[in-house]
Amino acid sequence: MTDTCFRMKGTTLTSIVLEVIDFEPDAFESQLAEKVNSAPQFFTRSSLILHLVKSLTATEFELLVALCRRFKLQPMAVRGEVGPLRSIINDLGLADVSQSKFTESSLKTTKSESTTSKEQAANEPAASTPVSSPVPTPAATKPVKVISRPVRSGQQVYAEGGDLVITAAVSEGAEVLADGNIHVYGTLRGRALAGVKGNVHARVFCQSLDAELISIAGQFIMHETVKASCWKQPAQIYLEEDTLHIEPIA
Repeated sequence: MTDTCFRMKGTTLTSIVLEVIDFEPDAFESQLAEKVNSAPQFFTRSSLILHLVKSLTATEFELLVALCRRFKLQPMAVRGEVGPLRSIINDLGLADVSQSKFTESSLKTTKSESTTSKEQAANEPAASTPVSSPVPTPAATKPVKVISRPVRSGQQVYAEGGDLVITAAVSEGAEVLADGNIHVYGTLRGRALAGVKGNVHARVFCQSLDAELISIAGQFIMHETVKASCWKQPAQIYLEEDTLHIEPIA
């Protein structure tokens, strides 16, 4: 009997989405160089999803991918206005994820449908209250993943569907992710990504802030911004009007 040679598992990976708004090669190269040079430790060898806001010609798309690779970025997928580019996307070894359920358009649709349902519920007449008091229903609780050991460089920890609590330090080069909040009762030096499925109310709390990157619902700040506020101090980070704010924790 042949032993199993491999297994396939689902996973959560962090990728940068590069929105290509207007592709003029010289200007694009200059701006990309400036961005990568601002935080080479973060961007170098980072996986990339190219989001084409406008359709490109095959030649333009090949040049776009070549420029990204020149700056040591690693394009892995394409979405948006792919149009007639599907064959060349495949030839370049990339994936077309335009129809993926995880694209921003589908997320917006889901949020819109959810909002509509809430509005409809609000407009419906309230049911009559019974004379006897009903038995209260316990509030739904989010799952909490607790990690009591240090998260080492190169490790990734993900709390699906809830909060992540780490009672030790997060090392440089490590990555912690959660659909909800992230609590680090130690030094946070790696990358922390909260609200990874679009929860704009998620927050990051830590005992000592020295992170390489912090992201909430896709909005992120780099180490240089972190050093300017609450560096190596207890802090919380939250999202307000598409801007991340850092505040000390007394």
